[in-house]
Amino acid sequence: MRPLPAVGIAVAVLGMAGTSWAQSPRCADIADPTQRLVCYDRLSKERQAPAPVRPRPAPPAHTPSYDASTVGKDDVPVPPEDRAFDPRQQRLSPDHAGLVVPQWRRIGSVPIRSGPNTQVPVVTLELPSLRAIPGRNWELELVMANNAGRAIDARILCSFRNGQRRVQDVAVLLRDVGPGDRVAAVVDGPPVTAFVDNTPCNVLSPLE
Repeated sequence: MRPLPAVGIAVAVLGMAGTSWAQSPRCADIADPTQRLVCYDRLSKERQAPAPVRPRPAPPAHTPSYDASTVGKDDVPVPPEDRAFDPRQQRLSPDHAGLVVPQWRRIGSVPIRSGPNTQVPVVTLELPSLRAIPGRNWELELVMANNAGRAIDARILCSFRNGQRRVQDVAVLLRDVGPGDRVAAVVDGPPVTAFVDNTPCNVLSPLE
């Protein structure tokens, strides 16, 4: 019988070790010293193998924040990125938020000019400012002045609109505004998933 070359012996040993490995996962149970060493060597290499790399989750899709300064107008061609603001494309039933009584802050004073035989109204409103709070709601800052020589409770109706279409109406009550006081208050509007580009406000009382 011809002796096997060294390569053949190694292949034979590995083949037998593979059979023994499949039959018994415990290297200590293998009686043959050579096969036992091969078993331990394989076990050591498997323990040192790098852990599989798990794919990272995809980042969440970007949610755009809407701005009242980039809206479409009626009867004007609207580019694709602004079509969400097109009043003709929004299908919402007008909502009424009821009466809100926000905390106001004094920001200045005005001359007391309203009274008998004058044409100066008791309450004057400045043009309200509108901003979108990303992921939340539209927010209106209301500024009014008491032109009378007495403290008043002012009732104001504001309408959040997309073009000329009402999205939400809200009645605002500013309590105990002192004579000559110029005050500001923040009023929450509809969520930014509805599209708003203007908020006209009108004084309900007192008118004189």
